[in-house]
Amino acid sequence: MTANRVSPACKPAVINVGDEILFGEKRNTNQEWMLHTLWQHRQPAHAALCLPDDVETIASWIRLLRTSGHDPIMVSGGLGGTHDDCTREGVARGLGVDLALHEACFRLLQQRYGERFTPQRQRMAWLPQDCTLISNPLGAPGFSVRGVHAFPGFPTMLQPMMKAVLAEIFPEPAVAGWEIVETTLAAAEGDIAPAVEQFSRATPTARVGIYPSTQRFRRATTVRVRYAQDDDGVAQSARRLLADLEQRFAVVDTETDD
Repeated sequence: MTANRVSPACKPAVINVGDEILFGEKRNTNQEWMLHTLWQHRQPAHAALCLPDDVETIASWIRLLRTSGHDPIMVSGGLGGTHDDCTREGVARGLGVDLALHEACFRLLQQRYGERFTPQRQRMAWLPQDCTLISNPLGAPGFSVRGVHAFPGFPTMLQPMMKAVLAEIFPEPAVAGWEIVETTLAAAEGDIAPAVEQFSRATPTARVGIYPSTQRFRRATTVRVRYAQDDDGVAQSARRLLADLEQRFAVVDTETDD
């Protein structure tokens, strides 16, 4: 296994904070982007959570994720200066550290806001003790502490900041990304399952899924195999699996089938 493959010891987790997301008032597009970005780095997330603006809820999940070996933990949202921005305190409490005034962050925010540096905005400089700042040219910095990396919820801030953090965590970029091959068959998932399960056991570096359709008038099931582009052995096995299934079951034309 090359250095750029998914490491069994690496268990990333994604947390998105916000009542507006949890209540279904706003789509969780940040989570979609964060998960896809980790996948592109060949470090797929092992957990993804949406949490409310509540200190103790955030803290309890941080504790649980850390105890179960999740690292890194990427958190977005709840870093502003209003009463419902609870991520700083939640992360600190979950890690068992105090919030402390981060003087460098305070000076940076003071310079940025000038006369508008209200007590509410000053809260953004109270961060988990011993954390390091994540630069944010567009607003308040994020922070990193003990494997937890916290970002603002604005996509224009989150995305470049998380990319910069990932470049440090995984300094060797993947020389190749992921390949995805799939086929959709006119068969029930239970009929396809034995062959797919055998393939999955024999090919642990591949990520294979079975996705039955519930929207078509006739039964149809998609088999999707994901593997590293530079893994020729798995590529051959995956294509052989799909070819064998297509010989046994009729293929559904997904472009014309409604």
